[in-house]
Amino acid sequence: MNQLTSVLRRASWVFFIVTLVGAHAAWASLRIQITRGIRVATPIAIIPFAWKVPGPHRVAVADVIAHDLSRTGLFKALPRHDLIQRPTRPGAINFLNWKALGMDYLVIGHIQPRQEGPGWLLIFHLYNVPAGNQVLAYAVPTSPKRLRLTAHYVSDLIFQKLTGQKAPFTSRIAYVESKAIGLTHRYRLMVADYDGHRARAVLRSSHPIVSPDFSPGGNRIAYVSFASGFPAIYVQNLKTGQRRRVLARTGLNETPVFTPGGHALLVTVSGSGGNAEIGRLDLQNGLLRILTHTPGINTEPAWFPGGRRMAFTSDRGGSAEIYVKHVHSGRTRRLTFKGHYNAAPAVSSTGGFIAYVARLEGLLRIARMNLKTGVIRILTPGPLDDSPSFAPGGALILFSAWQRGRRILETVSTRGHTIWPVRLPLGPKDSVTTPIWGPDLPGTPH
Repeated sequence: MNQLTSVLRRASWVFFIVTLVGAHAAWASLRIQITRGIRVATPIAIIPFAWKVPGPHRVAVADVIAHDLSRTGLFKALPRHDLIQRPTRPGAINFLNWKALGMDYLVIGHIQPRQEGPGWLLIFHLYNVPAGNQVLAYAVPTSPKRLRLTAHYVSDLIFQKLTGQKAPFTSRIAYVESKAIGLTHRYRLMVADYDGHRARAVLRSSHPIVSPDFSPGGNRIAYVSFASGFPAIYVQNLKTGQRRRVLARTGLNETPVFTPGGHALLVTVSGSGGNAEIGRLDLQNGLLRILTHTPGINTEPAWFPGGRRMAFTSDRGGSAEIYVKHVHSGRTRRLTFKGHYNAAPAVSSTGGFIAYVARLEGLLRIARMNLKTGVIRILTPGPLDDSPSFAPGGALILFSAWQRGRRILETVSTRGHTIWPVRLPLGPKDSVTTPIWGPDLPGTPH
């Protein structure tokens, strides 16, 4: 694991990791599926869009859509050099040619000026090639500055129409960037589009920043800062930049997670016996209520939809495992049993799945558990994957991966199991840690 992550997020778990070499035999009876992708992704051709507006064309709309759909592993976009035709209007389509190429779907479109008022219209059509009919068509208002976001929105519409799932392409991510400058480090809390574009710093510091989390509306972000020499939790308004320190107790102040209503945080704090406990911090009156009361370590909380249950990591059974607690009744049950290290749970938006870090054959990898069937799928190869976070709708999981001596961000599809890097403007010695997936971008034309 990256030093910053291991020291600040999981320092207390180090002794578990040391004991795990050779523990892979304990996984023998576990229902695990290790897959390399679906056998056949749906073939789709996305024709370059025609431009009927003046000025430079800085966004390749068709490429953005192809990248979005391909990232899920459920679609395979036809490479541009294999396009035998480039129709941009419905009457120009020869469906026999696209059938011969084995395409299931075809997307065409163009950008034109709006007839009334400023701005542009992005008009697209989605066709079922074997049937030879149109299944979707939209005219979306846009502008030069919003064209890339509009292209993501088109991807959303296509994905939702063809899969029935909520799409993630107009959502945001947050992460912490660490830059080595001599013997010191500089840290930036970053917010970007889901694919890494339009990254901007919302906080800069010479002290570590960890564990960001978006509020449900996406207008605030919580995080841990060490600017005072000890961990303290802040909540910052992303529009105004105004921030407020909400928790600075003696000892631990870590892993802030907004409640579904956004009025409180789940946090990890030092309990009465000095051990790590999870509490609920009311952001209006500052009251902190401790929710766990067991010896050892209780940390890394994650809400289920509705806010009645939370998943968290605990060593109460002797090793790092994931538990689920009903907040009001207090009932707690252990969720993971196989292996000797299962931690950092994330809950899907439907509450039907959890993603987490699992130790398998000496490697830290991202796993996903179906809570209804109990089937576990190992989604990533390791060796030091960390911090899983579900996209809205659950089609993708964002995580931190170790590559060539530093940490980067990648996404893995939960059904297609395709792994793509998140392209970020990083220097050769920069690392990124503790990513989180947020809600849709403000102003998305949903």
